[in-house]
Amino acid sequence: MSTATLDRGIDAKTQDGELTEQVYMQLLERRHAYMNRKVKKPLIRLWDKEFNFITRIEDVDRWMWEELATDDGTAEVTFSGSHQDWLREIICIDTRVEEDLHVTIDPDPDNPTDFKNRWGGKVLTIEDVEEAGRPPTTTLKCISNRRHMRGIYLAANPIFPMEIQIPKMFLWGGPTAFTCASAVFINLFRLYTLNGWYPIPRNVFAPETWLQNISPLNWPVQVMPINPIIDQSRWCTIGSRWKDAQTVLSPVMKDAGVICRAYTWLPGDPPPYTMFGDALAEVLKPTRACIILSFEDKSGVTGPTGTLLDGGLNLMAATLDDLITETIIPLDTDGDGETDPFFRKLLMVAPQQPPIVFRDVGYGNVKKKKRVIHKSQATDIIVGGKSPGWVNMAITWAIRYGLSQLAQVINYGIGAYEQYGVEGLDNLYQGQLDDVFLAFQRFVNPIRSAQAGSYAFREHFAQNTGTAYVLNAIAGLAQGDEEMRAYSSMKFDVGEGPYIWGQDYTLGDRVSTDIRNVIYTDQILAARAEGTRELAGDVQVSFGDDSREENPIARGFRTIANVGNFAALLAGSGDLF
Repeated sequence: MSTATLDRGIDAKTQDGELTEQVYMQLLERRHAYMNRKVKKPLIRLWDKEFNFITRIEDVDRWMWEELATDDGTAEVTFSGSHQDWLREIICIDTRVEEDLHVTIDPDPDNPTDFKNRWGGKVLTIEDVEEAGRPPTTTLKCISNRRHMRGIYLAANPIFPMEIQIPKMFLWGGPTAFTCASAVFINLFRLYTLNGWYPIPRNVFAPETWLQNISPLNWPVQVMPINPIIDQSRWCTIGSRWKDAQTVLSPVMKDAGVICRAYTWLPGDPPPYTMFGDALAEVLKPTRACIILSFEDKSGVTGPTGTLLDGGLNLMAATLDDLITETIIPLDTDGDGETDPFFRKLLMVAPQQPPIVFRDVGYGNVKKKKRVIHKSQATDIIVGGKSPGWVNMAITWAIRYGLSQLAQVINYGIGAYEQYGVEGLDNLYQGQLDDVFLAFQRFVNPIRSAQAGSYAFREHFAQNTGTAYVLNAIAGLAQGDEEMRAYSSMKFDVGEGPYIWGQDYTLGDRVSTDIRNVIYTDQILAARAEGTRELAGDVQVSFGDDSREENPIARGFRTIANVGNFAALLAGSGDLF
């Protein structure tokens, strides 16, 4: 292929959009230029407790940042040498121990206003080491601003003071993304706006804070707005009595494929609330630097209506798949180790195949693949220990009834008068045969037993309430069978190229990888970059999981239990009022 093709000008087929030799060569040249570009070092900035700019941190020995989809990310910045004494004095001397410091890291120094790709966090630990004969070294260990999720508690009643909490529990529900966002917003309203509206302000010693946070646009921590009408995330229900948002919301977010991003927005950045339109977004810009908690649906699920109704269909179909498809029709036609959704496809709420596919190790940009295969641990699942209540009651009634009839036979057989010692004969039975009949229940999976072979490990006692032949026992058998089955898991680490982090995909997005003609799909759970004085450092991402996923049977029963408990509490249970 020669560059002479470019000298002839753009031919008609190329102008019509066809993949001609000219286009193909241009793509190859652009790919070569991008893969061989010089990666610039990130822009690292230091901010005080009120997010006022202090300085840039340059000439560092080592830097690292990591962002996680389901937990708090971390960062470290290490610098050394006497020429950095001025910075060391700001951090360790001029800043009081009680005062917070913040750090932001922009991966692209040429685009310092890209808040969606910026890492932002708080300095947790400062290690300042001075040793004879060696340059002084200072390390800043930081945690991402997503840590605020653990510091926001969902109050039983966010409007009333803590001393008056009726109802006794905070109940909320709807599409998962909107439910999480609105729950956090309500409690941020409690923390910030209500600060000055009680007989005694919550922060008595800071009068300047009493009224400054009436407007949500001035809150230090804000929430990205969501339109509930077009929120297609899976429906959920939550309940909380003074528990932190991370603990309460993480399970429902994981089930629905929703993640929480903590964006660090700074004055001068583009307007963040663009869902209102460009003109209104400019008016609704935050009035100060802030952390924006954004709950984003990354499940890849759309639906037939394009509205919140799709989330209800998704909840129903996913629960049916967890309880029925996983146990009765566990088909895996694509060979990726995951049971194909049946009811979700039927209701048109199955996850869509993502457009981004990384190729095999050695041919694409998959840096590392880790596959873990776990063999079967047992084929016979046992539950129980107690008989069902109706069995014990039936035995008790039968024996006592027989003894009472025996007393009558003795009385009438010997004489018309009651004989001594006969009265109360039925009380001889005091439950001696309780938990003797139908106290244990066994299930043998014939397919797994045949696949494991004659020398398979046999029995496993699964945990349930301890009673056999009840609904909970069936759930225990299903969970135990799932826990003991053989399974494999995959985890991938990929680098940049041909897809670009922050442009083509970002944290939480679903991507695929092609390994020996099998497509594995999962969410990006982590992103990490690390560099030194000599190494600028590309972004490396990880997706997949090398551990066992949550039991789908347990997930299905938990979903039913959550909805049932939610309905019971709304119906007036004593746990609510």
